[in-house]
Amino acid sequence: MKTLLLNSLAAAALAVGGIHSAVGVSGQEPGNQALSLLEVVERLEAAGYAPLTEISMDDGAWEVETRKEGESVELTVDLVSGKVLAEHRDDPETVPPADAMRLSKLLRIVLKDGTYKNLDEVSFERRYWEIEVYKDRQKRELYVDPMTANIVSDRVDD
Repeated sequence: MKTLLLNSLAAAALAVGGIHSAVGVSGQEPGNQALSLLEVVERLEAAGYAPLTEISMDDGAWEVETRKEGESVELTVDLVSGKVLAEHRDDPETVPPADAMRLSKLLRIVLKDGTYKNLDEVSFERRYWEIEVYKDRQKRELYVDPMTANIVSDRVDD
C-alpha cells in the first residue's frame, strides 16, 4: 500500500513539473535518475540517429521519431538508461532543412541562459521546432528557427 501511494505521488509530481526523476516510475530502482530530453537527444545523435523529428514521453519511456540510414523509424527509449528498447519502421515525417543545426545544439542554445527549463516535448512542425518547456513554473510553447535557434514565438501552452 505504501509503495503504491509513493508511486502514485511520484507519477503525479512528474506529470505536473516535468520529467526529472524516475523514482518509483516504470519499475526503476529508487535513486535512479531519468535522463533529460536533451541527454536522450545527444545519445541518439551520437548513435547515428538523425535527424530527430519528434521526442516525447509516452507510457513511461521516451518515444522518438527519427531516421537511421535514410529510413524513418520510431524508437522507444528507456527513461533511465537511454537504451533503445524498440525500433520499427515508421511513416516519414517532415524533417528540418539539410543544413539545419543539430537538435542537441539548438536545445542547448535555448536552455543556455536558464530562462527555460525542463524540456517536455520537441517536434519539427513545417518550418520550426515546436518545443514544450517550462518558464517560471508555467508550461510554454516555443517555436524555434532550425537554422539559428532564434525563438520566433513564446506563448503559454494551453
